[in-house]
Amino acid sequence: MKKLSVALFLFVALFSSCSIVRFARLYASADDQNGKLIGRVYESRLTSYEIGALSDGWNRIKIEGGDIAFFNSKISATITVNSTCNQKGKYSLKALSEPLVIGITDKQTLERNELTIDGQKALESIYLGRLDNTSIKLSTVVLKKGDCVYDLTYASSPDNFDLGFGDFKEFISKFRVIK
Repeated sequence: MKKLSVALFLFVALFSSCSIVRFARLYASADDQNGKLIGRVYESRLTSYEIGALSDGWNRIKIEGGDIAFFNSKISATITVNSTCNQKGKYSLKALSEPLVIGITDKQTLERNELTIDGQKALESIYLGRLDNTSIKLSTVVLKKGDCVYDLTYASSPDNFDLGFGDFKEFISKFRVIK
């Protein structure tokens, strides 16, 4: 969970900077020691899963501390996926969602919806808030399968949120745990 908070902080720090497009191009993702994305399948030592396809305009970027991330420079938005395995606690999806928005101030929960993803109950939460004096709107989706917790997020400015939200919904609808 801490990893994703770092990714969200990185997004907002970059989003509020005019160099976000340059950053996305400069740090085009390369697979790291934690896992690889081949096509639409991400595989690490502890898990593998398939993600949905994204429309043109989304490019993979490297983010330290997460599995995979995509950036759309036209709408200045990110989509991230993170997995944390070997979870021993029986935490609720709501309890697992809350740490994803640590550091966001003036936070308002706009919606909470139960979803079914890969046959599992998942929780989607939509928030509005501020990070480093920049307005942000984000959707977090959390699901548990086996010993792993999967966090999927979509973040953008409130003005651009609806422009990429459909892509995110399609992306999460195709999410499948392989192992």
